[in-house]
Parts: sequence; C-alpha cells; structure tokens
Amino acid sequence: MAMPVIHPWRIDLEGPVSDFSESIFAVGNGYLGIRGFSLQTPKAKPQEHAMFRAGFFEPVKPGITDMVQLPDVLGFIVSDFRPESMIQSLDLQHGIFTQCWKADGLEVSAERMASMADRTLICVRETLKPDHDCSVSVRAVLNDEVVNLPVNDDQMTEETETVRLLKTVSHTGSELLMRTVRSGREIRFVQAVFLNGQPVPEAVLHLDLRAGDSVTVEKRVRVLLDGEPAGSGRNDPWEEHCRAWKAIWQDCDIELDADEEIQGALRWNLFQLLCNNAGEDAGLSVGARGLTHGRYKGNTFWDTDIFMLPFYCWQRPEAARNLVQYRVDRLPEARELAKKQNLAGARYPWMCAADGHEQCESWDIGLCEVHITADVVYAMHRMLEITGAAMTAEMKLLLLDTARYWKSRFTWEEEKQQYSCFFVKGPDEYCGAAVNNTYTNYMAKNNVELALRYAGDLLDEEERNGLRFFADHIVILYDPAAALYQQDEMFDRMEPLPVSRDGNEPLYRTICFDRMQRYRALKQADLVQLMVMFPDRFTESEKRAVWQKYEPLTVHDSSLSFGVHAHLAFQLGLMDKAWDYFTRSLFFDLKNMLHNTGREGVHMASLGATWQALVYGMLGLWTEGGKTAADAHLPEAVRSVSLSVRCRGEKYRIAATREQTLIRKEG
Repeated sequence: MAMPVIHPWRIDLEGPVSDFSESIFAVGNGYLGIRGFSLQTPKAKPQEHAMFRAGFFEPVKPGITDMVQLPDVLGFIVSDFRPESMIQSLDLQHGIFTQCWKADGLEVSAERMASMADRTLICVRETLKPDHDCSVSVRAVLNDEVVNLPVNDDQMTEETETVRLLKTVSHTGSELLMRTVRSGREIRFVQAVFLNGQPVPEAVLHLDLRAGDSVTVEKRVRVLLDGEPAGSGRNDPWEEHCRAWKAIWQDCDIELDADEEIQGALRWNLFQLLCNNAGEDAGLSVGARGLTHGRYKGNTFWDTDIFMLPFYCWQRPEAARNLVQYRVDRLPEARELAKKQNLAGARYPWMCAADGHEQCESWDIGLCEVHITADVVYAMHRMLEITGAAMTAEMKLLLLDTARYWKSRFTWEEEKQQYSCFFVKGPDEYCGAAVNNTYTNYMAKNNVELALRYAGDLLDEEERNGLRFFADHIVILYDPAAALYQQDEMFDRMEPLPVSRDGNEPLYRTICFDRMQRYRALKQADLVQLMVMFPDRFTESEKRAVWQKYEPLTVHDSSLSFGVHAHLAFQLGLMDKAWDYFTRSLFFDLKNMLHNTGREGVHMASLGATWQALVYGMLGLWTEGGKTAADAHLPEAVRSVSLSVRCRGEKYRIAATREQTLIRKEG
C-alpha cells in the first residue's frame, strides 16, 4: 500500500484510492464530513462514498442508533473517462482536497471542501485541460443509493448486514429530498452548477474543449437537515472558506523547527481536530472517529472528555465550553441510566448516543467502564480551570448527582473499614472485571471532592458528612515502600503474557479476547494515564515507579496509548522513549499503525493525545488554581516550538527553545 508524502502544509499520495486514503484525506467543517473517495469512480457498494452530518442519527433497532450515512451528492463525473493514475493532495492551510488524474489526453483536477464559512455548504470543482481537441460530458449527480453498514462493538466481528436508514421522497436534477425510515427526519440536498464561474441550469454539461484550454466546472451543494434554511448565496465560497481557515490557523497552528514531515503530520493532526468539531454548537459532540467513519455508531466516549477536550480548552475555548455543555445537557439521561442499574444519582454511558442514552451492547464494557462518569467531571473542572468560565447551577447538580452515583456504586467493607469498587474496567481494558482499579477509585474520589468543594452548600449536613466519609475511605492501592500505585487487586495475580506483539497487529486479533483478559498485560495506559492527568499530585518517584512497572507490560493495542506514554516520558526526562512514543502517536493514522485507519476512520483520541504529549509533556504547560506556567524540555529532533493559547480570557504566545521557555500576553 502506498504511503503519503508529508510536507509542512500538504499531504500527498500517488496511487489508487483506497479505504486508507479515504480516511486520511477526509475533510469537514464540524457539521459535515466527507471521506476522500473518488468523484470519478462509481460506487461498487451502496455503503461506499461515505459522508456524514453531525448529530444526524437514526434507530437501527430498539434502543440502538447509528450515525446516518448520507448519499453521495458530490458526484461530478466526466463521462466515458477512466483515470490511468491518481495523484491526491490535501492542502492543510486552506482545507481543500484535490485529486488529479489523466486519461485519453485529458487532465482533470478535482477539488473539494466543506465550507468553514458556511456550515451547510460543500463544494467541488473540476478543472479540465485537454492536450487535443475533444468533446466531453460532465454529469453533476445526486446519487440517492445509500445504506448504512452498522459496525459491531466487537472488533473481531466482520460487518455484512446493511440497513437502509434513508428513503427518497423526491429527486429532481437539482434537488434531492430524503427522509429517515423510522423517525421521519428530513434532509434536503440542493445543487447548483457553474461553468467558468457562471451558474448554468443543466446538471449535464456537454463541453467542446480545445487543446491547451482550461475549463472549470463547479457544483455547490447545500445539505439542509430538519428544515434548515438554505442561507444566502455566496459569490465565491472558496475564497471565504480559505479566509476562514486562515483565521483558524492564526489561533491554532503550532510551529516546529523540526523535520518537515514532523511539522506536516502535526498540522494534519490539528486539521482533523478542527474539521470534526462544530465549536459553536452545544448540541453536537465529537465521536470516537469524528465525521470520518461510522465506527462505534458515531458515539461519544471518554475520548472526547479526556483526550480531545484539552486542545479545545486552550485553543478553541468556545468549543470546549460547548462540549462540556453537551454533557451537562444529558444529565437527565445519566440519571435515568443510574436508576436503570439500581443505583443513585447519575451515571454517564460508556457509548453516549446523541440523545444521551447508552449504546454499548457488550455487557462487560458497557457496565464495567464506569470511570466515564468521573472522566466527565474531571473534564468539566479542567475546562473551568483553563477557560475561566463560571460554574453554573446545572454543573453543580451534575457534581452532586455523580457523587451520589459513586457512593451507591462502591461497597462498604466493614472489616476493612474501606469503600471498595467491584467488577470495573479501568482504562486498560485487558484487565477483566477488576476489583479496586486505582484509576477508577482515584477519579471517583476526585469527583466527590469536587462536589463537596463546589456544591456542598446545596447538601444537608447528613449527606455532606456521608459523602465526606465516603471520599476519605475510598481505598487507593499504594505500596509506600516502593512509592508505587497498584493497578488493581488482581493484576499481579494474572499469568504473564507468553508472547510479544508481532508487528503492528493488535493481540486481540490473534488471541481470544477472553483469554487476553487473564494475562498480565495492559492494552493501553492506565496508571500512566492517571499520572499525567494530575501532574502536581504525584511525586517524580511515584511517576517513575509507575513507569518502570507498567510501561514494559503495555502492548499498546489502542490508539489512546502512545501519546499518553510520550506525555509521561517527557515529564520524566526519558527523551528517547518520549520521542519514540510521540512519533508513533503523531503518525498513528498517517502511517496506519494498527492497520485499521481505512476500515475504522481517523482515531480522534490519538490526535488529542498527541497534542497533549507536545503541549503538556514536551512544553510543560499547565494551569492550576489560576497559576499558569510552562517549562519546556525539547528532544534533539525539535529545535524550537511556538504556539498561541488562550487561558482565562487572555491570549498568550509560548515560544520554547532548548535554552528557555517564554510566555507573553498577546493583544
């Protein structure tokens, strides 16, 4: 498989379009996401040529929804024309993806974008250059043949059954109206066609081309959900789109004095974080694969709260506030889930649907990954700390109800005088159903303490004292002689892993998942994760002890792991390890590290973990209690770093070299 060539502001790939290239060349504007499929090649299957609209979900069976795949309305086909070769290029600076091909003496350059200046607008334009006189036809197609291929929660299950979620209501040459089959939501696609910048009424253009001439055909498609207005027409949407990206990069770019491949890969990571978030809309979150694929049904996980949110807090604070508000607004559903599980308060779902309901169909994951509730609280508190936003009455209720959940989820052991948590999965996920997972217990304790700190005045004395006693008696497994936090009560009793990972293939593809859970091996960072989330609460000795014990036992069968390990390695001054893990996280999708980028889409959490490894780990940026500082420790491969961040309403410029780290306020 051909791999991309990475430039500071551009990603190139020569070769045929594949599911891998479709993922890495996905573009979007937070509301609309378009995979990098070929405009010229017809669909082989109706689930191909995937496009998505944020927040657009439909039931596939009782209680389970899927992110609706949109029809291919980008089709702009040069008739009787098959490319001999394909050169693909993603312009990161301007947010434009281009595919170029040549056949029969005709060269075609096809550009596409999802407008950053107009959220309902997507555009494609083709420039045709013949080397001889010829006649061609170009068809602007609204292809309504589309189905969903729901992806099973089990990564070992191959999906084969499609489901039709959209049906056509009306279809003309310039407009397609479709309706969801169960809920009756409507989505409308309105197409306008242009020839050399001038609107034309035809959807099929017959062109007589002269050798050496250049002709540009364009179509603009509005994607309107649930009766959205069409909006005003724009004279040059491409120019406005580029202008919007210029403003975004002024806030969000990170400049590295390093190898150009490193710089370009970092910008691609940032580009995807920006393309997949509708920052001004609190009704939309970011799924585990954003708008690049339907994996995990498009649902929201802790990936958003723990891995992606810090980027938005520091560089897109409005987006961060809205992502937190998304969780706050789904507190009623979290209460409903806790009640369903015979517990008090509010418990957030592991796989959160757009309406706030649990979507995980695997009992051990859905019921045991309880740390998500404390992750939501942690993320909310960090957002308030970084942005300076005020704690609202709704947020206080969230703190109280999640604290009540934890008290009901733990078990009081009288003989040990401690609260214990049974049958949980920490971040590791290869640990089986553990007892007293330290990450989970520590995060629950933090959750309750934040509730007492910010909302204790809303409690009566009896409940306040009860929560205080609960927090003080949560067991945290710690060996003071070794300064070592222990993952859980069962981990050290597991059988050592008898094999090592061969190449990039994850072990769960060669070892039964049930068997894998009984080995002493970590899928991804667990206590390493905890260390970086509270950098001021643990001593260097404690961090180093965690690293020395658990890093060799981690097989990194998840996109969430490399960036977190890089983060802690930078903090510990393990520069060779840090750089190795950082580059693996940085290139996770661009180099298809787990061989699943094509069939699963872009791993959004890896993008966020990479940003944290750089900004929190390498640069040492942190803010706590209103005090912000940075102390960079750059690896040999990076000579300097500079970026802008926003903290508590102010904009700052951070510039770091090997000699010094400077922070100055910008106007």
